[in-house]
Amino acid sequence: MITVNVNNTAHTFSKSPTIKEVLERLNISSNGIAVALDNNVLPKSKWEEPLSNHVNILIIKATQGG
Repeated sequence: MITVNVNNTAHTFSKSPTIKEVLERLNISSNGIAVALDNNVLPKSKWEEPLSNHVNILIIKATQGG
């Protein structure tokens, strides 16, 4: 089992997930978001690479307003 922390909440997967798989599991659209992996912004080109166990993911959603 692999555990990843997303916005300080642990999620368990049967195999190493990718960012895309994490987003799908959590029903989060990939539009208008930024993803940081262990405090480093992760470009979309790397969202299909398998994640390590106990990695920390921060997902930030863009909002409109002023």
